[in-house]
Amino acid sequence: MAKLRYCERVHTHFPVVFAGEAYVGEGTVLNVSVPGCAVHSRKRVQPGSYIEMRMLVPDTTSPLRVGLAKVRWCEGRRFGVEFIQMPGEDQVRLGRLVKNEVPLAHHLDPARSNGRIPENNYTASEGEGP
Repeated sequence: MAKLRYCERVHTHFPVVFAGEAYVGEGTVLNVSVPGCAVHSRKRVQPGSYIEMRMLVPDTTSPLRVGLAKVRWCEGRRFGVEFIQMPGEDQVRLGRLVKNEVPLAHHLDPARSNGRIPENNYTASEGEGP
């Protein structure tokens, strides 16, 4: 039986740096949703381990911070994490990123995008936009 997802995933291709208790790694975020993301990395991680993450998303110059994430699965050089702890402002940014599906292809071409998310009426408490 197929596993049903309760949140939309957005396909991405942006850099991430992560750290576990005794290691640091880097990779690429392949897709992201409000509760988590999938990462491709040369650094091997273990399911059940906890990491801290900094994702370089196209909406601003500061990284999206995940204070605590749990590695839920690993397949070769890919792994999936569940976000557990994230600053409120970064939760809002993540919600906007997923909801608006920021033109992620444009972040590779600075001439086509100013790197900012379009404004809307989304708030973390509402969970829904206009």
